[in-house]
Amino acid sequence: MRHQKLLDAVNDGVQRVEDLAQTLGISPSTVRRGLTELEQAKKVVRTHGGAVPTAVGGELSWTQKSLRNAPAKRQIAARAADLVEDDHVILLDSGSTTTFIAERLAARSGPTVITSGLGPMTALHDAEGIELILVGGRVRRRRGSIVGDYARGVLERITADIAFIGADGFVPGRGVNCSSPELAEVKELQMRSVRRVAVVADSSKIGGDSYPHWAVIPGPYTLITDDGLDEAARSSLDDDPGCTLHTVPAAGVPGPPASTD
Repeated sequence: MRHQKLLDAVNDGVQRVEDLAQTLGISPSTVRRGLTELEQAKKVVRTHGGAVPTAVGGELSWTQKSLRNAPAKRQIAARAADLVEDDHVILLDSGSTTTFIAERLAARSGPTVITSGLGPMTALHDAEGIELILVGGRVRRRRGSIVGDYARGVLERITADIAFIGADGFVPGRGVNCSSPELAEVKELQMRSVRRVAVVADSSKIGGDSYPHWAVIPGPYTLITDDGLDEAARSSLDDDPGCTLHTVPAAGVPGPPASTD
């Protein structure tokens, strides 16, 4: 198969362009062309500076997702964290962008965070200033998410100030695109359990509908995305009366605040 050695190297964990070029004895430009063709064949997913293997069954893991459009996601996370007051109770959905939000909150003192995601849980595990509550249930390891009856039981019995909801895709007027009905249910429960809904999705997700499952947004919402929106996406958001749009620059965000310890 064309580019099989390149694909094998990516699958073996060699994922930066420079490292692939050195491993295979070819030029970086040849690697980039090969990765582009492999992405078109849905064998890899391009990241900033390289590529990662395509997810099993077409579904990316949350660690793989964190590599895609990471600068924009960190900018989105920074804006989202600015919406959190010290006395807030917030819900953090599973996902890469919500994990970046958790990283921003880790240095804070006061907020209570309830999460259905392993990424946010890990980011806040040692954050002594954060009251961390986990939604119980069955763990979908690849997505780093917690779903099922136990999760439903918790979410039906709480009220939080704001929920930050991740998305595999987002269509104004339709809702949040999800890879499974279980994830859609958890997202809907989170959105019904809060006073304010904030969808956090980089611009590549707007208009995305790769999966057949949807979480319906129950009312007005905030969308935090980056300024890479194309004209059609921006027009669709402008036409949605329930949407309050926040856009951030797609690049140039610094990392999470340094610990003061």
